[in-house]
Amino acid sequence: MTTFLLRLFFVLVVCCRLCDPSRAQEEDRDSQLNDQQLREGVKKALVRGCDYLKRTQNADGSWSAQDDKFFKFRDGFTSLSLMALINSDEPVDSPDVQSGLEYLRRRPIGGSDGITGIYETSLIVMALCAAEQYDRDLARIQQLTTAIENAQIRSGETSGLWNYTLAGGGGGDASNGQYAVLALRDAAYAGATVSRKTWERIHEQWTTAQNPDGGWRYAPGQPASRGSMTVAGLSTIAITTRMLQDDTDVAADGSPDCCGTPPPNLAMEKGRKWMADKFSVTTNPRHDNWYYYYLYGLERAGRMSGVRFFGSADWYRRGAQVLVAAQLPAGEWLSPSAAERDPVLNTAMALLFLSKGLSRVVVHKLDYNSPNGETLEQGEWNRHPQDVVNLVDLIDGLPRWPPRLITQTITLSRLKQETAVLELNQAPVLFISGREAPQFSDEHVGWLRDYIDAGGFIFAVANCDGNGFDAGFRDLIKRMFPQGDASLQRLPGDHPVYRSEYLLNAEQMELWGVDFGCRTSIIYSPDDIGCLWQKWMKHTPPDRNQNLNSRILRGTRIGVNVIAYATGREPPEKLDDVIVRRQAAAAIAERGLLQIAKLRHNGGWDTAPKAVKNLLVALNETVGVAASTQSEAIPITLAEMQRFPLVYMHGRHRFQLQPAQQDALRDYLSRGGVLLADACCGSSKFDRGFRDLVKQLYPDKELVQIPADHELFSETVGHQIKDVRRHRLVPSPRNATLELKEEVGPPILEGLEIDGRFAIIYSRYDISCALEHQASLSCDGYVEEDAAKLAINMVLYAMLQSYSSE
Repeated sequence: MTTFLLRLFFVLVVCCRLCDPSRAQEEDRDSQLNDQQLREGVKKALVRGCDYLKRTQNADGSWSAQDDKFFKFRDGFTSLSLMALINSDEPVDSPDVQSGLEYLRRRPIGGSDGITGIYETSLIVMALCAAEQYDRDLARIQQLTTAIENAQIRSGETSGLWNYTLAGGGGGDASNGQYAVLALRDAAYAGATVSRKTWERIHEQWTTAQNPDGGWRYAPGQPASRGSMTVAGLSTIAITTRMLQDDTDVAADGSPDCCGTPPPNLAMEKGRKWMADKFSVTTNPRHDNWYYYYLYGLERAGRMSGVRFFGSADWYRRGAQVLVAAQLPAGEWLSPSAAERDPVLNTAMALLFLSKGLSRVVVHKLDYNSPNGETLEQGEWNRHPQDVVNLVDLIDGLPRWPPRLITQTITLSRLKQETAVLELNQAPVLFISGREAPQFSDEHVGWLRDYIDAGGFIFAVANCDGNGFDAGFRDLIKRMFPQGDASLQRLPGDHPVYRSEYLLNAEQMELWGVDFGCRTSIIYSPDDIGCLWQKWMKHTPPDRNQNLNSRILRGTRIGVNVIAYATGREPPEKLDDVIVRRQAAAAIAERGLLQIAKLRHNGGWDTAPKAVKNLLVALNETVGVAASTQSEAIPITLAEMQRFPLVYMHGRHRFQLQPAQQDALRDYLSRGGVLLADACCGSSKFDRGFRDLVKQLYPDKELVQIPADHELFSETVGHQIKDVRRHRLVPSPRNATLELKEEVGPPILEGLEIDGRFAIIYSRYDISCALEHQASLSCDGYVEEDAAKLAINMVLYAMLQSYSSE
């Protein structure tokens, strides 16, 4: 097919697509909701559920049970409703939330009309902590926390539990116990004091009371394990394990023992196994009542124990599908269970499951040891079980980061070839650690390379003395890049990672990295900073060794900086199925016709190797253009370029074309060809080189900014683009750390006209790295969504101009 016919076919396809919005329907998908549909359903359910709660709020700010059976528990209902609203992103300063908080602040403790129950007291603490108005509420949180501690049962079979009242005494149960634990945990994170002895009693009770089958019961005398109590056990053990860390392994100079083997957390393993065997999202396993209570506990167990799957069941996706379908038109949830008839109670717990379960997974910790798809706590992969959990908890409390950040474990042995990269891409950072050399098959190495190719980031840390891990990880890099297109190098002192959150002294630490594409895609620390993350606590004990404090501060800041660099402080939200959509579009695009060639030059011509491919995929996905993802990299000769209607160039370095190359490019453009270009990561060096090139090609012309009302930015070409978002990398005026400032304004593209058409279209702001899906603090440029829209319009406009010039 000639170039002219190719262009004619392209234009006809584009015009038909633009004139007929009905477009061909996609092939039938599974009847089960895909992630995009599920995410939309969850977001709508959260809005409708919050609207229902706000409609049922009393004039005094409280919520009452609709069922008379629960009418006396107004404090608990109010607290649950507030927690549901806040975690569903209702602003804390909104009138509804503030009136509810004021109601709780007015409630007296004790007396005939005051707070007397463990459930209510615990929930009030949790609601006040969720609001995070500690300047006003911390004293009350401490007062209620002390009352809860004083009510703990301290002897007998139920030592470490609580009964229904603050008065204490008598037998306790696991249900009251779990709510007290949740309140104490939130209070401790808020800055309240909770004694170590309290945590020890709790841990002793829950580890010894676990049934032989791995589940937990409600109370002594009721031996059968049930789902709601087993998820309570999992979250409780996760909490107490972290709260009971100590410094008995710390030397006088503040150095911790990083080489000890942690004891296996058998209670956690057995509990997960019980849940895997009995898992359900349609009923409370082994118990007919308290379904929404169970789901709220399931969310906590999954989130706090850092697992996405119980057995083969993705607990959040499965539960969210059921809840979205079960919501009534008015926004509430009902239950057929006689014990759970109240819509306010059900709605609050359903919203807590949906909202908190939607937490952003920032880091996957890779379990590369456990066999048969299980996750065993003990193994080379997990020498410091709380390392990543603590690091992400620290990040979750920092300003400039989105709320509700978590980490999860991903088990290599449960991944399958067809979905492995999709599973890995559920988190932007993959963490790998150990003392010995990690063992990966060739298939596993391929998955890791594909994960990097898809925009993922690997963060590796050698544990203890590194022993075999250092050599093993360096060998892994060679296997991932067998052609030598990337290698592990010591990061220089001016690397952005040293300024991404805190200002760090590069001479006092050792970080290695692999530069691949637009950024450093792998960072490795041969020093065991994970051992220091393991020691981190939300509030430092007053008697802790000061040298240890200094080590922890240094180690955690390195970790925070790496995560900030890798994610740009914008980790993706859960249920973002963009990778699935990209693959579907790519599969269609493989059969297409349009091709864009990449020009080879000496300024980093392949810095973003997949940018053109992803652009063509986006064209196919959004406007249905018949595009092929098999782009070619060609030398700058007329014979090569004239095979393509469009050519593209980008880079990060200053470059120079030879006179023959300049002549060929000038001739190509005069014949109707179009050059698209952008500066990777907003590189000033490439920008200078490109402007020099334009001046060499056309001494009497210059690049001009394309007006914001130009048709290139209009829906007659592709997307209607009025305002776009750009990230600007700027140093903080305080300490020279890096900040990404998001600017919103009209699109900025420049062009050079030949015979009334733009033969060159250029962006000095990054587009190509955004098309690579590589979020980083090292790029000045358009956010991914807007970069794709601009690139699509650039191609469509250029093709139409190219055709009209024939």
